[in-house]
Amino acid sequence: MVPVTSVPGPRSPRRLILRPILRSWLRVRSIGAEHVPPDGPVLLASSHRSHADSIALALAVYRPVHFLGDLELTEAPIVGPQLPRLGMVPLRRGTADSAALDVVRALLGDGHCVVVYPEGSRSRDGKVHRLRSGVARVAAELSVPVVPAGIEGIERAWPVDARPRLRGAAVTVRFAPAFPPPEDTPRARRAFSLELQARLAELSRSESTTTFAPVRGGEAETAP
Repeated sequence: MVPVTSVPGPRSPRRLILRPILRSWLRVRSIGAEHVPPDGPVLLASSHRSHADSIALALAVYRPVHFLGDLELTEAPIVGPQLPRLGMVPLRRGTADSAALDVVRALLGDGHCVVVYPEGSRSRDGKVHRLRSGVARVAAELSVPVVPAGIEGIERAWPVDARPRLRGAAVTVRFAPAFPPPEDTPRARRAFSLELQARLAELSRSESTTTFAPVRGGEAETAP
């Protein structure tokens, strides 16, 4: 499944008009954005507390980014219709993980910067949960760097299981130097994920936990 999407370039009129409007809603302070390569394929791995995380990341870096999102998000008032214009690739709820990873592979193959959320779902307790294996597998398979990003304060703008708040919020996005891709072995990928989880917790000023993030509001899964 290869996405059909068009992200406005850094100097496009649409982007130049849209970014100031969204910045009035999310007052983003960006720290360490120089760690995001200006071109070439890269995974931008972020903590995940809100549907607005992707908007904050798109505003925090100069380079256009792509990210996957539930098609239903485009129906959210005010913010929703703008998401595809910021690089969202809409996927229908229930899309298999393998299909979503195919989209990520296709975007990276075209040299894009792709936002991913290694926890797999939004955190409902503010902690950084145990990372799913997909990011490490794709990074190892395609030999692409992974830039960690932590977002602080985003849940005040668009809380989990609530509509976006019109007044928005002040948000801080922190980036760290890129992780080189791991070797494509189970042990190397596991060590990579553990180190990445620790860095995401540090950047987002939160704790980490050994449980997986609950999917669609369910109970947290305990790591084996």
